[in-house]
Amino acid sequence: MHRADSSPQLEEIEDIYRQLTRGNGRERVNDKNVFALIDRAARDGRDVLERELREWLSLRGDAMGDVPGALAPTRGFNREHVKH
Repeated sequence: MHRADSSPQLEEIEDIYRQLTRGNGRERVNDKNVFALIDRAARDGRDVLERELREWLSLRGDAMGDVPGALAPTRGFNREHVKH
């Protein structure tokens, strides 16, 4: 269960989101607010912003530990299903 003060506040998310839609505020994206920002961009139909936030998250995946990276798990991943 999360404490109320440990999760990002809705007003802060909205402020960061407004800045991102104007091309600013990238330095304010962090591990605590990125999921809320991705959800917000998806609800608003901002595909490019959503994709950029997901890319930021994929680069941070190793540091966070619980988010899978973007690389295939093994060299032979999906080898049987690819047409050559």
